[in-house]
Amino acid sequence: MTDRPIPPHVERILEAARIAPSHDNMQPWRFVVDGDTISFLVDHERDRSSTGSGGRMARIAVGAALECALLRAGRMGATVRFEAPRGKALVTISVSAARRMPEPDKALLRRATNRQLYDGRPLDDATFTWLHEATPPLEATRTLWFGRERVRVLGPLVEQGEALFFGEPRVREAALRAIHFDVRDREEVPQGLSVGCLELSSAERMILDALRQLPQDRLAAMGAFAKMGARARRLVESASGVCVVTTRGSEPGADVAAGRCMQHAWLALTRRGLVAQPLAAIPALEAMLDGEAPAGEPLVERDRCAALVESLRAAFPSVERTSRIAVLMRIGWAPSPTSRVRRLPLEESVAVASAGPEPAT
Repeated sequence: MTDRPIPPHVERILEAARIAPSHDNMQPWRFVVDGDTISFLVDHERDRSSTGSGGRMARIAVGAALECALLRAGRMGATVRFEAPRGKALVTISVSAARRMPEPDKALLRRATNRQLYDGRPLDDATFTWLHEATPPLEATRTLWFGRERVRVLGPLVEQGEALFFGEPRVREAALRAIHFDVRDREEVPQGLSVGCLELSSAERMILDALRQLPQDRLAAMGAFAKMGARARRLVESASGVCVVTTRGSEPGADVAAGRCMQHAWLALTRRGLVAQPLAAIPALEAMLDGEAPAGEPLVERDRCAALVESLRAAFPSVERTSRIAVLMRIGWAPSPTSRVRRLPLEESVAVASAGPEPAT
């Protein structure tokens, strides 16, 4: 690293990138700045609480951060050029000096994960059309929109997926590590999740607390996994529709593109007054089925997980067989979240390139 300052227009662009969404708010990115050039990398230290998805969710988060950076650069009138990725970077871009310094995009600031029950209002034709037009394909990555008819099909699948997700001991432990059980409900933690932002009832909080304290057999006997699944189903069935991001292949670039499309769709929803929540359990299980779980840690319910992934694909027949469902979100209308999370300061995510080797991640 070096003490060279970051150019002001680059700093503004990265301020947008750092408020991107990430699984469990772990912010698993690293931005390496070299003059007007920015490289986007996965920070594997921050991704250590991953659910064993082989870095897939971290790469999707990097894609979302990249999309935020590109949107901010566009508002500033800066020219962006994609370069060959440097070192271990997923993406490297260079940005020209800004022509203007506008206020931040309000949708970027308002966007948040909304985990409350939605009101179930159907999406009207005009909203469907607007969302389709606002989210064009990005190379082999597509954004698909569905209404209430697919919500009814999705509910039982998400219920099963959530129960399987929390029934996997190592997956459950990783997910619980991201939750701060020692902060007040409305305290905005800079990384990870507070219990308050999960929007749980008193009974659901008791189940969550049991998940981190009781052994596997006790949890199964008390139906804790099934109760987590039932909660997820209620949330899904309150939605007005579903957003699905599909992509081809499993190479890192496909995940980055999926993250870009997810963030683009989420901002479109925010501008239209809708809210969203990613449904991560089934995509995470599919990643582990693809052999991305840590060595020696196979899924306990591998066959059931495989059958569930196939059922999800069957629920969305318009998804090409050569594509995979990378992102799944419920969408609709709901009150504002009762609690939000913050992001780490920018300086904790930025490294300034020097003549020496790249910073380790």
